[in-house]
Amino acid sequence: MLRLQRRSLVLGLAALLLVASSIPFLAQQPQPATPSRIVLGWSADPATSQAVTWRTVDSVADPRAQIANAPPGPAIEKSATTVAARATRVELPGGGTVFHYLAQFEGLKPATRYVYRVGDGKTWSEWFAFVTASRNPAPFRFIYLGDAQNGLNDTWPRTVRAAYASAPDARLLVHAGDLVGEGYDDRLLGQWVAGFGFIAATVPSLPAPGNHDEHRAPSSSDASKAMEVPAVWRAHFALPANGPKLPGLEGQNYSLDYQGVRFIAVDANPFANDAYVETARANVQQTILAWLDTLLAHNPNRWTIVVQHQPLYSIAKGRDYPEMRAALGGLYDRYHVDLVLQGHDHAYARTHKVNGGRVVRSDEPGTIYTISVAGSKMYETATVHEKLLATIISNVQLYQVIAVEGDRLTYQSFTADGHQADAFQLMKTAAGSEYRTGSITAPLLPSGGQ
Repeated sequence: MLRLQRRSLVLGLAALLLVASSIPFLAQQPQPATPSRIVLGWSADPATSQAVTWRTVDSVADPRAQIANAPPGPAIEKSATTVAARATRVELPGGGTVFHYLAQFEGLKPATRYVYRVGDGKTWSEWFAFVTASRNPAPFRFIYLGDAQNGLNDTWPRTVRAAYASAPDARLLVHAGDLVGEGYDDRLLGQWVAGFGFIAATVPSLPAPGNHDEHRAPSSSDASKAMEVPAVWRAHFALPANGPKLPGLEGQNYSLDYQGVRFIAVDANPFANDAYVETARANVQQTILAWLDTLLAHNPNRWTIVVQHQPLYSIAKGRDYPEMRAALGGLYDRYHVDLVLQGHDHAYARTHKVNGGRVVRSDEPGTIYTISVAGSKMYETATVHEKLLATIISNVQLYQVIAVEGDRLTYQSFTADGHQADAFQLMKTAAGSEYRTGSITAPLLPSGGQ
């Protein structure tokens, strides 16, 4: 009898565990102090600093991060340095409060591998790794992604993971806006980060905001007029605070110098979205243009790459932005910007080398403009700028791997299933740069995987 009772008890416990494990709500709920949505970024010099953001369900009293030189064995904590984190309380539309944190690692050594974790001293994340930038120009690769926005739970993850599989040594991720469909929607932001898996915590992200990223909640009184990204979108990223002086728009325009490349993120929404109040819009435009002019005029880097959402030469049916093209295109021409990486049109395109709105010779000063899409939403394309286009591709998800090595920049675009869709090279010359297409093979760069 006793044996039967014990057997029944064991079977009952097993059944209870089986039922509990089959309930997604119970299985997926993080503990209140468990760090989640860990996203690596930068707030300062990438050779000597790194920054990271994360969040918890409940507020924690002492948020912190730990960092150490990456050791060969598991004894990491003994040599780790603790850094205090800044907490931000974010009120969500429709109710609810979330807690985000930002930790800044300073005084790091250039070209050095580190490991870090985040938490509160009791509950920690796993240890993640990153490599600081070299202080001087050096070869590296990075990944460029167009709009994620749709299919965040199913089709978006395969694109970003395929990109990482193609370039596990990528030193940064460039996002050309519209990371999510609604910038105020915390649920969508959670899906976007989850799509990366561990990649978001090991490869720093540099996003330029898209029009959907700036969407306010429908209940907001300034839903169609505010140019600021919602607080919950902003809280997910550590970004350089070196943009134009625009109160409330901090982090939406910024620059980062990385191993011989000046990356410039431009919030193109004030130039392309006429829903904003005209007087405010004009002031923001002028301030961005003045900042951009100075940034381009005083640039010691060999390469200049701009990231923005709306394209100067749109390929989506019914779209064109002549005002933005006149304002920004003139600066890109004047200062010989090498590459402008864009999204918004939910298709793929690359121009020939363009200057002053016309195709120029491969060895003349000019800029290559690209458009790409990483998510599942696709648009019908148009040919209003057909004469400028080298290629246009519809209804595919893509990622791009870009390698910079001295005087050579190699650009490769791949479909989500790993097939090369497009490629070109730029070679720096005494007169500017030379543009090459045809059979393009990526250079073999020094190992720098995470």
